[in-house]
Amino acid sequence: METKEIDYLNIKVGDHLSDDQAMGLAIHVAQAGAPYVSPNPLVGCTILNAENKLVSTGYHQKYGEAHAEINAIKGLSEDQLVNSTVFVTLEPCAHEGKTGSCAKKLIQYKIKKLIFGLVDPNPLVAGQGAEILRSAGIQAEEYQGPFKNDLEDLCEVFLKNFRQKKTFVAMKVASSLDGQIALATGESQWITTPESREYVHELRSWYDAIIVGSNTIEVDNPSLNIRHPSIQKETKLVILDPESKLTGKKYKFQDVHKPENIHILKFKDLNDVMDQLWALNIKSVFIEGGAQTYSSFLQAGLVDRLHLFMNTSIIGSANGLSWTKGFGIEALVNKKSLKNMNIKTLGSDIYISGRI
Repeated sequence: METKEIDYLNIKVGDHLSDDQAMGLAIHVAQAGAPYVSPNPLVGCTILNAENKLVSTGYHQKYGEAHAEINAIKGLSEDQLVNSTVFVTLEPCAHEGKTGSCAKKLIQYKIKKLIFGLVDPNPLVAGQGAEILRSAGIQAEEYQGPFKNDLEDLCEVFLKNFRQKKTFVAMKVASSLDGQIALATGESQWITTPESREYVHELRSWYDAIIVGSNTIEVDNPSLNIRHPSIQKETKLVILDPESKLTGKKYKFQDVHKPENIHILKFKDLNDVMDQLWALNIKSVFIEGGAQTYSSFLQAGLVDRLHLFMNTSIIGSANGLSWTKGFGIEALVNKKSLKNMNIKTLGSDIYISGRI
């Protein structure tokens, strides 16, 4: 993502920012809410004064609590907001829900302009938030700068939920440099570094549910919970078990997940799986294996985002297991590609994430 090229950690109140830097900072601060805001979107807010100097930032921290704009103006005096410009990653809400309308709150202050990253697809907002500000004499315009793709990425789960009425599907793969996720014997611990494994636990917290196939449970007997030093959260677990392989057996996941958070699905096909996930009110899933599950979702065109942790080791296909074992294309024109990639190193691993 382009936002990583700016050192947002060292930006401080009083710094002069361009419009693009202000929106990039709003995207950056929004990401702190990733474990806790579902089913709401990630939203960040930056406020600049009349001289384009940073006054404050805020983000939506937790579902049911204050939105980004409210957290950004919290503690500020009315004088600090006179002729200010508010940058927010998503159009301010117009409706009253678990919290009040952000748009109606903002018009109580003498701000000059609001720049919002995306139009909110929620029919209860969808342009109405911006119109509330315009009707009060405040400029309100949609951002059109270089971070437009990053704004889409930030809200990707929420946008798919509202635009398509479907569950967002992310897929995590930990592999060798040559694409092997295990030996043919099933041995897989550990291909990637401790740094990658800790980050995986953070990623688990970003999504409503972890999803695996029954073979992964039988071979690895994983716990599949969130074990991160700074994130305390329970997640849901979805297991694809069309042949009832797990019935009557005991596994680790049963000791660490509450029964109400475990969903073992029988299904006709993956479209049936997607329908069941939506019916369970699961807004996003994080696929963690195995090779058959990865390949099946890829082949069906159901994966929205890939999180790939690639160790700089070579295992070889002779005795290895490829994560795309069951996936194939007939011509290169059909290859799947990643868009708006984020690439970084984690120990000796290369982490690549992008929309498929």
